[in-house]
Amino acid sequence: MAYPPAPAPMQQPVPVKQGNGFGVTALVLGIIAIVGAWIPFVNVVSMILGGLALIFGIIALVVAGKRNGKGKGTGGTGLVLGVLAIGGAIAMNVLVFNAISDEADQIEQDTIADCVESGVGTEEECQQIWDDAEDSVYGE
Repeated sequence: MAYPPAPAPMQQPVPVKQGNGFGVTALVLGIIAIVGAWIPFVNVVSMILGGLALIFGIIALVVAGKRNGKGKGTGGTGLVLGVLAIGGAIAMNVLVFNAISDEADQIEQDTIADCVESGVGTEEECQQIWDDAEDSVYGE
């Protein structure tokens, strides 16, 4: 008695890999933003990238909720890095512009003091000279 040939093995369906592209995007943007946040004047771009990381992070968390948590870590990390980048960039801009303002005020005070010491005029006259020069530069 001959046995019928064995049926061909059935191929198992390949599981679809469920990545979270929004989470990866948020993470990458967050990393770039946090690195650039500490570079004065360039950090304006970091604030924009941080905002995008924030948006993509929120979208990634929503998508992860629909997928039973797949990609929640990358989305959450990107969101946190985006927030930190925005905060760091704002703090760095405040520090830099305050330092520049303080230095400009010190230069004004030193110039007026030098004017008075050199005998050009009184403090009020030297202040007026400074104000006139400032007005001619800024066109007021």
